[in-house]
Amino acid sequence: MTKQVDNQTGIIEHELANGLKILTKEVHAAPVASVYIWYKVGSRNERTGMTGVSHWVEHMVFKGTPKFPKDELKRVIEGNGGRWNGFTSTDYTAYYEVLPADKIAVGLSLEADRMQNSVFEPHEVESERTVILSEREGAENSPQFVLWEDVQATAYKAHPYRWGVIGWASDLKAMTRDDLCNYYRQRYVPNNATLVIVGDFDTSNLMKQVEAHFGHLRRGEFIGGPSTVEPK
Repeated sequence: MTKQVDNQTGIIEHELANGLKILTKEVHAAPVASVYIWYKVGSRNERTGMTGVSHWVEHMVFKGTPKFPKDELKRVIEGNGGRWNGFTSTDYTAYYEVLPADKIAVGLSLEADRMQNSVFEPHEVESERTVILSEREGAENSPQFVLWEDVQATAYKAHPYRWGVIGWASDLKAMTRDDLCNYYRQRYVPNNATLVIVGDFDTSNLMKQVEAHFGHLRRGEFIGGPSTVEPK
C-alpha cells in the first residue's frame, strides 16, 4: 500500500497491491461519511453493436449478488440510515452510499462484493432491456434529446463520443446476457477503479477496513481507452 498526501486539500491517496486507488479526506463537521466508487468505463469504451452496454451493466449491478440479493440491497442501505445510487457517463460509471459514519463498513462491504460478484439473472437482463428501451423511447419525445444526438453524431466522425450513453435501440435489442457479463468481468476490476471516501472517520482505521474488504479482489488485465483518433 502506498500513500501520498496533498497538504493543501487534506486528500490522501492510497493504492492497494491489486491496483485499487483510494482517495480519502477526513471531514468531522457531522457524523456522516460518503463512499463513492468510480470505474473508468463509460460509453467511450464501447463499440458499434455494443452501444449502451456501460449503462445497462450499471442497471444490472443493482440486481444483487449471492451475498446481497436484490431485495436485501435496499434494506441494508436504507435500514442503516443511508441513501445510494449510481450513474453512467461518457467516461465513467460511479456508485455511491451516504451513511452514518459508524456504518461506513456497510458501503465498503457492498461495493467490494458487487465489484466482482454481481448476478446477471437472465430474467433480470430481459426486464432491464425493456426498461432501458422504454427510457430511450421516452427521451426521444424530447426535441432537445434528438438534437443533441444529431449534433454529437455530426461533430464526432470516428471517436465513440459520437453516440450517447443510453446507446442505439438496435444495439439494445440485440445484446445478449453474455455480452453484458463479459463486459462487466473485464471492466469491474480493482485496477480500473478509484474509491473515494469523505467524512467523519480516522484514516488509519478506515484503511484497515478498506484492505479487509477490497484487498483480496483479483486484479484485471490492463484496460486502455479508445484508440480511435478523431480526424481534425
